[in-house]
Amino acid sequence: MTKQRLILRSVMLFWLSPGALAGTGDTSWMTEGKYGIFMHYQHRILLGYSHGAAVSDPKLKFPPVSAMTAEGWNRFVDGFDVEGFADQMAEGQVGWVLFCIDDHYFGWPCAPNKTFNKYAEYAPGQKCSRRDLIGELADALGARGVKLICYYAGLNGYMKDPKSLAGLMDDGNAATPPSAECRKRRIEVLTEYVNRYKDKAAGWWFDGVMPNSYREQPHDWWEIKSVVHSANPRNVIAFSWGRNRQACLCRGVDDFTSGDSYTKQDLTQMTPKNMPAQEGILWHGKIYCGNVYHGQGDANQYSDQELIDWINTCNSQGGVCTLDWPFDPKTGLIKELGMRQMIAIRNGVKGE
Repeated sequence: MTKQRLILRSVMLFWLSPGALAGTGDTSWMTEGKYGIFMHYQHRILLGYSHGAAVSDPKLKFPPVSAMTAEGWNRFVDGFDVEGFADQMAEGQVGWVLFCIDDHYFGWPCAPNKTFNKYAEYAPGQKCSRRDLIGELADALGARGVKLICYYAGLNGYMKDPKSLAGLMDDGNAATPPSAECRKRRIEVLTEYVNRYKDKAAGWWFDGVMPNSYREQPHDWWEIKSVVHSANPRNVIAFSWGRNRQACLCRGVDDFTSGDSYTKQDLTQMTPKNMPAQEGILWHGKIYCGNVYHGQGDANQYSDQELIDWINTCNSQGGVCTLDWPFDPKTGLIKELGMRQMIAIRNGVKGE
């Protein structure tokens, strides 16, 4: 083999090997957008249950299984005001909406999936909603110049739904790596969604994975990246795991950090300068702005100026921010208290 070929082969192996590069998704639009919002659109949240609600009443952490029904779930999803919500996002000039397809604990996707139904043996509309809320949102937001990032927990979730676990061949322990067959099935379910939305989705935020969840071939982190980028090469990817919200799970696959937080934060400390992102990926901070975690509450917990200063500081240090406000479960619309604050942020950050 010639010297030139040896050099070329070495370069190719470097670029193709795990850990060779930071993410390859295009995060420039996130930097330009400055901030977005997070929608915890999940069955248990719509019913008033969450870790945040459990602070005042421990019984509100998880709903009884009997409280979550296909009829109730479809009623919620059918009632979501897509056009009204998209108008709110356009008015707030948010750069993106990070919207939940499903729930880490119980599943309940707000979009159909034939592959999931096949494995879990659910009838259409019995677990996945009849309405493709994600598809309709993608169209409505896209028409207004707002990007959609899909939250997805199906790579290592649904631990409180035994029927889904059995169909996906999962052992039910989120801390242990899914088997090869389980990973294969879970990626197939994801693939159906990714191929349906293609470039209507600008990114994917994967919840509930562990560092060892998809480490082994076949069906590893790199296959997830291949699936996501085959539908849209510009897609951005983030993984939420562990306690370090600025961690990089797999170098070369992650594009931005999860930025996840579960309690009220000291915004003067939660900045790129104080807690840098690992491996050169985009710094991203995610907070909730209502007085109850997970899109619930009846008041804002930060002042307008606190949020404006935080976003401007993070932007000036090369980071971006996502905010979570309370919304009406019946319509999906951001509550008035959240919209007032979103407009104030628009004016303070984008000068409108």
